[in-house]
Amino acid sequence: MTVKSILNIIIIFLFGGIGYNLIEIIWRGYTHISMTIAGGMCFLIMFAIRLYMPHKTIWFKATVSALAITIIEFIFGIIFNIFLGMNVWDYGNAPFNIMGQICLPYTLLWFLLSLIAMKVINLFLKTI
Repeated sequence: MTVKSILNIIIIFLFGGIGYNLIEIIWRGYTHISMTIAGGMCFLIMFAIRLYMPHKTIWFKATVSALAITIIEFIFGIIFNIFLGMNVWDYGNAPFNIMGQICLPYTLLWFLLSLIAMKVINLFLKTI
């Protein structure tokens, strides 16, 4: 792995982490530092989905991305909300939720945001 590829991974991670935080601040007015890590991981995964599934439709890639984001949110929810008791978020009142950590409406929102993210990733690919 070259220094340039490592720097690209760091830039992609930070872009995703900061972007995730900004989305949360716009959506609910605040965020948590753990969401920087989750967002960075999510964007790296979406980047990998885009790279390793080039012939799949954007709809398929957005679906896989939304599911990956939901899984990451579930893992982070178990760690930060349940295990550490930090109560970063609670989807307990949302429809179709699992343990108050993830819910169907947000998975659908992640799908829509993943469509946009795939376009942003295409811009990244043109510059790196």
